[in-house]
Amino acid sequence: MAYKSSTIAGVIRRLNRDYYLPAIQRPYVWTPEQIVRLFDSLLKGYPISSFLFWDIDPSKIERLDIYKFVEDFKFGDFHNEEAKINDQPLTLVLDGQQRLTSLLIGLRGSYKVKLKGRRWQNPDSWVRQNLYLDLMKDASDEEAESDVSYGLSFFNSPPTAQDNAHWFPVSSIMQFVDKDQFDAYLENMLDTLEEKDVSRVDRKIVERNFKKLYDAIWVDESIAFFTETSRSLERVLDIFVRANEGGTKLSKSDLLLSTITTTWGDLNAREEIYGFVDYLNTGLARNNNFDKDWVMKACLVLSDLPNAYKISNFTKKNLDLIRVNWERIKSALEMTVRLTNDFGIDRETLTSANALLPIAYYFFQTSMRFNSTESAHVEAVRAMHRWLVKALLASTFGGSSDGTISQSRKIIQESLATSNDFPEQALLIGLRRQSQIDFTDPRSLDDLLSLTYQDWTCFFAISLLHPDTRWGSAQYHVDHIFPQGSLTKPKLLSQGISPSEVDAYLEGKDRLSNLQLLPYLDNIEKSDTPFEAWLAGRSPAFIEQHSIPADPALYKTERLLDFLDARDVLLRKRYADILGFGETMLAGTIAAPEEEREVAE
Repeated sequence: MAYKSSTIAGVIRRLNRDYYLPAIQRPYVWTPEQIVRLFDSLLKGYPISSFLFWDIDPSKIERLDIYKFVEDFKFGDFHNEEAKINDQPLTLVLDGQQRLTSLLIGLRGSYKVKLKGRRWQNPDSWVRQNLYLDLMKDASDEEAESDVSYGLSFFNSPPTAQDNAHWFPVSSIMQFVDKDQFDAYLENMLDTLEEKDVSRVDRKIVERNFKKLYDAIWVDESIAFFTETSRSLERVLDIFVRANEGGTKLSKSDLLLSTITTTWGDLNAREEIYGFVDYLNTGLARNNNFDKDWVMKACLVLSDLPNAYKISNFTKKNLDLIRVNWERIKSALEMTVRLTNDFGIDRETLTSANALLPIAYYFFQTSMRFNSTESAHVEAVRAMHRWLVKALLASTFGGSSDGTISQSRKIIQESLATSNDFPEQALLIGLRRQSQIDFTDPRSLDDLLSLTYQDWTCFFAISLLHPDTRWGSAQYHVDHIFPQGSLTKPKLLSQGISPSEVDAYLEGKDRLSNLQLLPYLDNIEKSDTPFEAWLAGRSPAFIEQHSIPADPALYKTERLLDFLDARDVLLRKRYADILGFGETMLAGTIAAPEEEREVAE
């Protein structure tokens, strides 16, 4: 069958009435900037590529999950509304959803975005925006054609009147079903502009741009589409995959979900996985940032399948196994994320989601509860905490981590053959070649103590000092023990610090030995209070817990460098005990035996 063509208005008026989306389509992902570029291309007369439709047999509707196009979109939303379809012929869009949804948003809908610096969960953080075209902007007035030539922009309210601009809501172009209506509106608009003393040149630009917009939507047949009429679901799925796998239009999870949708007959896999990802990200103690790809990779890892994220690994046999394991997979992943959040690690601090997969695999294999009070389970949780923090500090799962994941799974399998303990040390030894810091080597203490406030890993290092503190139950801050406000150059000089020592003080203020973790309310209360005065209200247990030197003479700003050196000694001992290096580290780092160093390098 040959390609056909249609106007944009003709197709837009049929969306969610005759044209819908199959479950194998991924969610809408375009940004406002991409929508602007699409409309800019239309106004320039550029082609917007072809579309692939499928005329569906009414007898097959009951076997398919069908969804509506998103009209009012919220950034980050995964879900399309399920369509309620009667026994009627309809057309499903196999290729072109992103472009058609973008056209729908611009011509009939809106785009909801989060204000910068606002919290995701606060409804007041979100504003609904509509697309506008500045009819007075001369697209041909540029010496070099920019990415966007026409005056297109999203606004959350009609732009205020300006002498050099005339903003028109793009969605209003859809009201001109009849050409006479358009001509009458244009004539009236030009008369109004003339009454406002807008120049003849600018009125010509307005007229030209307005006609271009009308022609792009109502006249030009910009939608070139091919319609598939086969009744074979398998053929249509194959067409869909081939139409989308050539470029970067779909992620692997989108293609894999399209396959799962046709094989998990007793379960809507799309809704299951999307809903579970939403739950992990917004339904637990802290906000997280996992995606479908991570959940689906976890399905492979936990089911003891080849863990390379390839479509070929999602055979029908493997998908059936994943379906059997699905409830246990969800339970293991939820416990892993709950535990990680308990450690205070969330979307702001987790640098590698793959680092969680060994813990999830351990949960899956042992069916242990993360909040169990059984002594062996409590110790396993402590070992998980220590190992995870070390893995994140060492970037063990950075880059391509398929081999690291496979190796960690094998280590856990071998360990569980003889013990139900979490194999912290075995993982450290087995994965040290992939780690930037070898935590089986005493020299790692130097790596820890060299961290500064600017290092994103400093939270992990400090949290190692508090294995029983559940930072996830409250907000916390990485706090400067000697306040930053008291360690500026002018204040240091005014306190009698010699100019030759000022640089050492400024560098020392951000050292790990001047940092601690505090609940955010305590940190706000502390503010720029002199450390000596603030510490007077803390208990001896607090001082010991935070490895604060016991000598009060060190609590004055002029003794900062001595304080840092004294706390370095205390921290070195604490870390030596935590990492299992013992008392030998008190005097400084001891090199690893030659044989061990060769293995580590």
